[in-house]
Amino acid sequence: MVATQETSDSSQILAELTNRLRVLESKQNLFSEKLLMVNQNMIEEYKKFNNDIKAMRAETSDIRKDMQNVKTVVKHLSEEAANFARKDTIKVLEKYINLWNPLRFVTREEVERLVNRKEGVKVAERSTDK
Repeated sequence: MVATQETSDSSQILAELTNRLRVLESKQNLFSEKLLMVNQNMIEEYKKFNNDIKAMRAETSDIRKDMQNVKTVVKHLSEEAANFARKDTIKVLEKYINLWNPLRFVTREEVERLVNRKEGVKVAERSTDK
C-alpha cells in the first residue's frame, strides 16, 4: 500500500509539475508574442521617427534658404534706400519748382503767335505813320 501511495503521490506530483510546466510554457509563448509585437511596433515607430526627422531637416533647409533670400532682399532694399532722395533735397526742389512755376511756361506755338501778333501791330503802326 505504501508503494501504491508513493506511486500515486509521485504521479500527482508529476502531473502537477507537468501542469505547471504547461502554464509556464503558455506564459512564455504569450510573452514571446508580446515581445515580437513590441519589437515590430518599435521598428514601425523608428521608421516613422526617421521619416519625420528627414521631413524636418528638409523643412529646416527650406526655411534657411528662405531666410537667406529674405536677407538678400532686405540688403538690396537697404542699398536702394540709400539712393532715394532725402527730405531736404525734395524741399529744395519744391522751392525751385515753385519759384519757376512751370505752369506759366508758354508753348512754342504760343510764342510764335505772340511774335506774329506783335509783328502785325508793328507793321500796322508803320503803315499808319507814313
